[in-house]
This record gives sequence, structure tokens and C-alpha cells, in this order.
Amino acid sequence: MIQDPGKKDIIKAALWMTGTLFSFMGMAVGGRELSQELGTFQILFFRSLIGLVILCLVLANRGWHLIKTQHFPLHLLRNLSHFGGQFGWFYGIAYIPLAEVFALEFTVPAWTAILAALILKERLTASRVLAVFFGITGMLIILRPGMGIVEPVSLIVVAGAVCYGLSHTLTR
Repeated sequence: MIQDPGKKDIIKAALWMTGTLFSFMGMAVGGRELSQELGTFQILFFRSLIGLVILCLVLANRGWHLIKTQHFPLHLLRNLSHFGGQFGWFYGIAYIPLAEVFALEFTVPAWTAILAALILKERLTASRVLAVFFGITGMLIILRPGMGIVEPVSLIVVAGAVCYGLSHTLTR
């Protein structure tokens, strides 16, 4: 019996995605719990510190020569925008329902498409324009402007989603 090698890759990808999903759920719940005792900047400091330790361990094993960039200002901007995205996300999970944070975060692909068209001059196809339209419409339904006061924290989460979109665009 000959097995399809692509099937193994699909199973491996599904397992990685499942692990990622559980990791983000754990991070959201952990962030929510930590926000009762720590501020957003403190949470981000410890998250970054843990990430730095893990990165240093990997680089100590694989080689420090892997760290290099020819475009430091772009790298710095990308990391600052990613930090802004993290801030918006962790700030949001401290103050509004997790479902709303995740729903607003799902607008990242729409912001990425818009920013890629503006910055990278990528073409916005009809299907992309439609996807962006529905993404922004969904966000407006969640925020319900005109139906009452829009939560300022929700706007911070949206700003974080825009920052993530910028980070994704600059990574490309």
C-alpha cells in the first residue's frame, strides 16, 4: 500500500494549527487572568522576556549568524507595529469580552489587504475588495456605531488589528 506523502504534510499542518489554536486560547485566558494583577505593559514585558529566552536558546543551538538584516529601519517599524498589535490585543482582553476581542482581531486580513495595496501596490481584486467590505462591515456590526457609545477599548483592539496588518504587510 502506497501512502500519499502529501497526506502526512496535511496531518502535520493540522496538528501544528491545533497546537497554535490551543496556545492562543491559553494566552488569552492567561492574559485575562494576569490583567487582574498586572498592567498591559508588564504582561508584554514578561511575554517578550520569555520569548527572548526561548529565542536565545534556539540561536545558541542553531547559530547566532542567523540574526542579520539589511533593512534595520524596516525591521524596527515591523516590530513596533507588531508590539502595537500585541498591546491592543492584551489591553482588549483585559476589559471587553474575549469573543469581541477575537471577532475584532479577525479583521487583520482586511487591514493587511488594504495596507498591502497602499504600501506594496498589490492589486485589489474583486474578491479581495468583497472580503475587505464584509470584514469591515462585520467589524461595524460588532462595534454598533450610532446604536450607542462605542467602547473605547474596542477601538484600541481595532487599532491593534491595524498594527498587526501593518506588521504582516511589512513582513512581506
